[in-house]
Amino acid sequence: MQTPASAEPQKCTFHIAAFGVDGSLVGMDMWSSERLSGQWLAICREYLNQHGSSFDEPWSGKLSHIRTKLTAARGAALVTFSAHGRIVSSLALASGASQVTEKSVLEMFVNSLRQTQLVRVAARTQEPFQQVLQIAERPVMIVVPWADEAISEQDHTLVRELSIHLAAAFFLRPS
Repeated sequence: MQTPASAEPQKCTFHIAAFGVDGSLVGMDMWSSERLSGQWLAICREYLNQHGSSFDEPWSGKLSHIRTKLTAARGAALVTFSAHGRIVSSLALASGASQVTEKSVLEMFVNSLRQTQLVRVAARTQEPFQQVLQIAERPVMIVVPWADEAISEQDHTLVRELSIHLAAAFFLRPS
């Protein structure tokens, strides 16, 4: 895929907060879209533009075994990546566009995670993922990778790269 010649590459910086299935913050880092592949950013932008603000769609070609479910509103989104029908990671994206929407989306994200059997077994506190609701940095991608022996390391790596590029493409979209 090619980026139209008239389109100037935009830049954005965003935070990534990674959480374990036990609900604890594993680490936080800052990313710049400049560190990412322009080609993959363009592919992710096209994917988002093609599917809109609410979808559950596979990628194409060699990525057709990867599926992304996304629901977005006012600069915030819930995203699930799966491979071969198995969940690889859960994400929440918060751009800083609407505090009210983000609070609601992040609370939904946390409540959804807390209801999973794996989190209930792994949690070391009564309120796992509470730190998600306390992250002030924006824009931010919050990610929870799911351990599943049926998912190859290659697919985990692929989804990690797609997640970061999709988040950057999402944050670069006009609010």
